[in-house]
Amino acid sequence: MSKNRIIELLARKQAGEATPAELEELNKLTALYQDSVYYEEFLKQLWLNPQQELEIPDTEQAYLLHKLKFADEFSVPEEKRKTISFRKAIVLTGIAAMLAVVVSVVIFYFNGRDKFVPDIEIVAGKGIRKKIKLPDGTMVWLNSDSKLSYDSDIKKRKKRVVYLVGEAFFDVAHDKVHPFIVRTDKICVKVLGTAFNIKAYPVDKKSETTLLRGSIELSVNDRSAQKIILNPSEKFALVENKKERSLKPERSPKSLKDITLTIQHVVPVRIGQNEYIQETSWRDSQLVFQNESLEDLQPKLERWFNINIKFDNEKPKLYRFTGVFKDETIEETLKAMQLIKPFHFNLKDHDLIIY
Repeated sequence: MSKNRIIELLARKQAGEATPAELEELNKLTALYQDSVYYEEFLKQLWLNPQQELEIPDTEQAYLLHKLKFADEFSVPEEKRKTISFRKAIVLTGIAAMLAVVVSVVIFYFNGRDKFVPDIEIVAGKGIRKKIKLPDGTMVWLNSDSKLSYDSDIKKRKKRVVYLVGEAFFDVAHDKVHPFIVRTDKICVKVLGTAFNIKAYPVDKKSETTLLRGSIELSVNDRSAQKIILNPSEKFALVENKKERSLKPERSPKSLKDITLTIQHVVPVRIGQNEYIQETSWRDSQLVFQNESLEDLQPKLERWFNINIKFDNEKPKLYRFTGVFKDETIEETLKAMQLIKPFHFNLKDHDLIIY
């Protein structure tokens, strides 16, 4: 029990979290258990190399390395070597047991402290858009029907991690030591300081990331080894292609899920005398769309105006529109679209029927 306590206190000391009382307790314990130097040396090596993968050597290798480093202290007369072989086995057994404890403590103090455990959740319901300032100074614009989760201690973490469901625009506070990471259910984006937009609604087949300033490193969750670097004014899109196929018994449906990855330049939409960045116009409360079918516009209109849309006629689904709306109501928006294509609608409360 005392040796476990020594390791815990050593970890707190290396992390700079030990109180004066704990340091005094550590000094007393190390005086009683002089072999604690093994644990302290091991923890120091982990602290000096925090970016390396945690690789625990076998007990024999650990013992030999330590013996080589402190050769003078381990030197014994030839006639005594046979008598300590059994004691060496006991020491190795003890080291093996304590290594397990060390690993647990180290993981808790050096890895667990940066584990993503969000305790704050910001939700923007349908028809609502929010502007948020995170504790590290990062500005976030949260689009309708979206959710952002993060740790209240994000500023103190080695990695500033947030989780997004929906769409958000990020203007990240620059910090070259602590990368900013946005996770969604399909992609992960890593930055130091930049401005970009992520659209990742669970119901949409397409997830998009648009970069305006700086650079970002992007990866698909189930293909994390493949990294994609975006430059300013570039857009990344992930599209899921879920096609029905004949399956062989040994193949699972999950293995057949195909995705298409594309990178394009961001092209402004010109309407009248003005130009708009369609991917980020929502941040300025502008709903911009270019040559989109009414069926494709359905989820956007539902989120923007907090309504539920149902089609009683298949023909209007194929009508395509280009436009920009800002302060218009859903009724004003539909009447303006009726001037371009013939269709009818019936609006009652939050239910809209198009026919």
